[in-house]
Amino acid sequence: MAEPKTSLFRRYCLVGLAFTHLGVSRGLIATFSVFYVAFIETFGWSRAATAGALSLLIVTEGLSLPLAGSFTDRVGPRRALLLGGIVLALGLGFTATVSSLWQLYFWVGLVTALGLGLIGMVPHIAILSREFPERRGTALGLAFAGGGVGIAVLVPLSQALISRWGWPTAYMALAVSTAVLVIPPVLLFFPAAPAKLAVAAPDRTGKTEDWTVAQALRSGVFWLLFGSRVLASMGNQLIVTHQIAYAVDVGFSKLFAASVFGLMGICSIFGRIFFGYLADRIKREAAFTWVQAVSVLGIVALLLLKDDSLSLLLYAYAVFYGLGQGSRALVLSAISADIFSGKSFGAILGYFTLSIGIGGAVGSWLGGFIFDATGSYTSAFVIAALCCLVSVIAVWITPGMVAAQARGR
Repeated sequence: MAEPKTSLFRRYCLVGLAFTHLGVSRGLIATFSVFYVAFIETFGWSRAATAGALSLLIVTEGLSLPLAGSFTDRVGPRRALLLGGIVLALGLGFTATVSSLWQLYFWVGLVTALGLGLIGMVPHIAILSREFPERRGTALGLAFAGGGVGIAVLVPLSQALISRWGWPTAYMALAVSTAVLVIPPVLLFFPAAPAKLAVAAPDRTGKTEDWTVAQALRSGVFWLLFGSRVLASMGNQLIVTHQIAYAVDVGFSKLFAASVFGLMGICSIFGRIFFGYLADRIKREAAFTWVQAVSVLGIVALLLLKDDSLSLLLYAYAVFYGLGQGSRALVLSAISADIFSGKSFGAILGYFTLSIGIGGAVGSWLGGFIFDATGSYTSAFVIAALCCLVSVIAVWITPGMVAAQARGR
């Protein structure tokens, strides 16, 4: 029977809301690479110490995700998302006032990170996985495309604001924009009553199992996917935290580098939509393999970039790595939703995404540490490529473990 138009319209409004929130959250994290250069030039902090603020942000965001998932499951998306928008705007606004490293760590690494966790992927993946049980990959791909738009818009925009008015004004502009983009749509699309999320519908196999958090945390499949996400996040942050600093080191201007990486954000839009659709048409493990394969091609292009006469390689990196950027998370989230369905999926996903914080924090810091120790990013980028490859192996082991676990039950 055809679904009522009002219900279908609301469901796609929720996709639009997720698109907007993920665009803001992922775009803001990506802007750290341009603020990173500004902080180093202004205060003279070491690269490792400055990158540590992003590492703390990633850890804090990761630790907040189980809270975000449980909060969304228990009191509804409206309260969780509104609180996240308010905290995020405050964190960005006060970042404009920092004058010491500990203040940067507090406002970026703690307050802003908490806001990002509350409006980020966990609440929206939980919502959309329940609303689109048969088309999870496609719905998540459309929503995650917002992250690409956010990167494409906010990275070059932040660099332009910094170049014209300085980084404090740029942060204030981001704070105001965040408040406008995040808070009003929540009030529009969710009722005043704190409606809880519906119980998950059957997954693409037609089976449901109402997993609890305790059951998930005792499952070997959970920890295998957790490890894959750690590696994927570590490899990603080894690259994106230091990409602009690397491009500037080889001779490109900061504004040109930021603009090229804006192209990466545009490519990621198409990548997320395509790989989300692909994940609904072929095995999700195969879709994840393709995501990581194109990412490795991008990393190879970056490794071959030695001076500013090879700008074509920088564009190749932006295109190939951009196609994979963000898509790995949506495919892994779809795999997780297929396995760990149930009314506690938001909380389970929150624990899953702790892996992103762990891997991302290590990757962000490790890239700066390797550069400070060797004067080069080559070893860091090679490690990033290896993380991509090993994460694929872990994902392909998952179906066999799921089958063995089912036989055991």
